[in-house]
Amino acid sequence: MELLREARCGSEDRSDALVCVRPGPGVRVEVTSKTGPMYEARIREVVGEVLGSYGVAGAEVRVTEQGAYDHVIAARLEGALYRAAGAGEAFHQPLPLARPRQGSPRDHLRRTRLYIPGNNARLLAFCDTFGPDCLLLDLEDAVPPEEKDAARFLVRRVLATLDFGDTELWVRINPLDRGGEEDLRVVLGGKPHGICLPKAESPVEITRLAGLLYELEGRLGLPWRVWIMPIIESPKGVAQAADIARVSERVVCLAFGAEDYTREVGCARSWEALLWARSQLVAAAKAAGIQASDTVYGELEDEVGLREEVRRAKALGFDGKGVIHPLQIGPVHEEFAPTPEEVRWAEGVVRAAAEAQSRSKGVVTYQGRMVDRPVLERARRVLALAQALRMEVGDAA
Repeated sequence: MELLREARCGSEDRSDALVCVRPGPGVRVEVTSKTGPMYEARIREVVGEVLGSYGVAGAEVRVTEQGAYDHVIAARLEGALYRAAGAGEAFHQPLPLARPRQGSPRDHLRRTRLYIPGNNARLLAFCDTFGPDCLLLDLEDAVPPEEKDAARFLVRRVLATLDFGDTELWVRINPLDRGGEEDLRVVLGGKPHGICLPKAESPVEITRLAGLLYELEGRLGLPWRVWIMPIIESPKGVAQAADIARVSERVVCLAFGAEDYTREVGCARSWEALLWARSQLVAAAKAAGIQASDTVYGELEDEVGLREEVRRAKALGFDGKGVIHPLQIGPVHEEFAPTPEEVRWAEGVVRAAAEAQSRSKGVVTYQGRMVDRPVLERARRVLALAQALRMEVGDAA
């Protein structure tokens, strides 16, 4: 790879690194490290590994780091090389995973999706400790336009390096015609479980994304099918939600984004004003047999309001909710969990149905009310969720 110009990437913020590269007759590395000479040799080693992987034989590299991890320094160097050499297939390479990772099931528990800005090295350094059901590394709204290209490499390195346990890993790319396709080609090298497509308004967009995923999975050697989560953020998207939900088997969840929707419609961001859109989205998701995830709640210090909105979303049929701070995860998980009363009711319904079947009774009743098939299926869903959350469930399950 030949460098065409001088370029830089990153920052001198805590946990980050500022990397500058420019063309040179050979390889020369200058390091200014917060940790001093003890870490300087390792930084030079990381730089050498990255330059070697891209075939760079002539470059002057200057690294100023503020307690950055190896993967951050590597990502910042990749971002600088991308800017210095221009885009190309060399940047669409898979990275070896530091820890084994399995694909996620279609019906993975998705009570929370936590957004983390893809350009924030400090937050990304600890994102494997937050514990949401879905971790969503964001390349879209949370990242300034001038940092979007560099954020791709940081997200890819984070995906490949950290130990996320059972957390499902998603990347929100930009719209496909506004940098999203290049986002996809870079970040899939970190082997995420799914891709969030923002501002989804047409099944055509989903079909195009599904086709790109099919192509790239083979090229990058991904061992599982990558899921799609369209984010519905406009009245046009709500009107097309049913078609979006069922256009591809990769679509496993519809997410609602209220901020853009309220701006386009000109309505208040209140439960009443958004009830129709929420209801449309839930109905579209359930008709397609997939999950629905509600919009984020923006008042970080209002736990009472958060819990109330989660209860309403759950009652409407949502399976989860977006969150923008780790402190919101616990309350959302608690509210989406079945209550002990709901579990006891579900156990009773399932038990009554089993007893009626054993006695060849045509009519099933429980607590004085008839149990038909929809009631029984709802009870079974409650028990399945309780079991997934390792709650105590009786033999009726």
